[in-house]
Amino acid sequence: MKKVDILTRVEGEGKIWIDLKDGKVKDVILNIYEAPRFIEGLLKGKSYEVIPHITARICGICPVAYQMSGVQAVEDAFGISVSPEVEKLRKLFYYGEWIQSHGIHVFFLHLPDFYGKSSIFEIAKEDRDLLINGLKIKNIGGKIIEIIGGRVSHPVSAAAGGFTKYPEEKELKELIPDIQEAVDLSIYFLKKFSKFRFPDGNIEGLQFVSLFKENEYPILNGDIISDKGLKLSKDEFDSIFLEFQAPYSTAKKCRIKGKEKYVVGPISRFNNNYEKLSQTALKVSKEIGLKPFEKNSFKTILIRLIEIIHSLEKSVEIIKSYKKPDEKINIRTKRSAGTGISEAPRGILWHKYSFDEDGKILEANIVPPTSQNQDAMEDTVKNYLNRISVGDINKMVFEAEKIIRNFDPCISCATHFLKIDRDLKKCRIF
Repeated sequence: MKKVDILTRVEGEGKIWIDLKDGKVKDVILNIYEAPRFIEGLLKGKSYEVIPHITARICGICPVAYQMSGVQAVEDAFGISVSPEVEKLRKLFYYGEWIQSHGIHVFFLHLPDFYGKSSIFEIAKEDRDLLINGLKIKNIGGKIIEIIGGRVSHPVSAAAGGFTKYPEEKELKELIPDIQEAVDLSIYFLKKFSKFRFPDGNIEGLQFVSLFKENEYPILNGDIISDKGLKLSKDEFDSIFLEFQAPYSTAKKCRIKGKEKYVVGPISRFNNNYEKLSQTALKVSKEIGLKPFEKNSFKTILIRLIEIIHSLEKSVEIIKSYKKPDEKINIRTKRSAGTGISEAPRGILWHKYSFDEDGKILEANIVPPTSQNQDAMEDTVKNYLNRISVGDINKMVFEAEKIIRNFDPCISCATHFLKIDRDLKKCRIF
């Protein structure tokens, strides 16, 4: 038995257990043992108004996703429709998060694997401009979030019915030169990184699930589809996607009808909505030969860069046509229930709430993307290790951590480690 503390470039605390028999990997278990934070329980009895503020604390990297799914669930429950101007501003807000979150993952978490380095700072010793320009891309996403939301981490302006404060036109338009520079930099890095040697980290035997909208690459809302023909509304989510507790993990798993495994996130969005990418994102994707149907989890570094380009380009479109709304939020509460769904950087994020007549929360249910991807991570690690036939446990550990990072798991807001052990008999929740 060998225990090794590794994977310093993911958010949260967990452990992988690898069961070896006759030189083959028999089983892989992602033992997430981070203490549960009981957010759904904390919400009970509180006013609907706290949903965007409390749920944003689930993640410091993708708080906007939790806010947008949450406020849309409130609006669904109370029969509120927002104006096209608010809808556009919410998309811009969300694009800012995609840019920032993907930028963090691409340059700080994922890229060192391809350079054989321990961190971006080791790479920067040889290529300082890579770090500086990667930060420029990430930071423009943060600027968008800050201007709309009031601050970058856990923004404060999101609310059911709109925003509590709307940005001035001048504030947003001043971002355009920096956004356009970030587009050029992202295209440069996409072409540069497309020349990497990509191991065969294929995701096999799973459905690729994402949102779908008729005329746009989905982010804020939509129906749910898969590459196998699944199509349903957000209200049907919990009748088809069933959560269950694995005995070795504090994160719930989720499967289609409780049985079939699936994957969410950039690779699923890309495969299911490729032709709806922005003009530049689609053009450069074709230039580097990246197109559906892509299964290699290692190539998600390219897909995230493509989604950054898409988000930057769409952000400019929204900003150029932006007119500051003059809207007041007026909500009438009633005994009701509602659902909200959106595409967090890491995949589908679903919320469901029920309320009493005063708008107090009776029940809350939140299904984040990383728990949905737990099966996909376990299966892809197992299949990859058996394909490459690594006999040495240290090499096996090194390769396993790469696969996990391909999925950019957000186990929690903390960043640090995954532990690996060969002995499943010791697998337990700490």
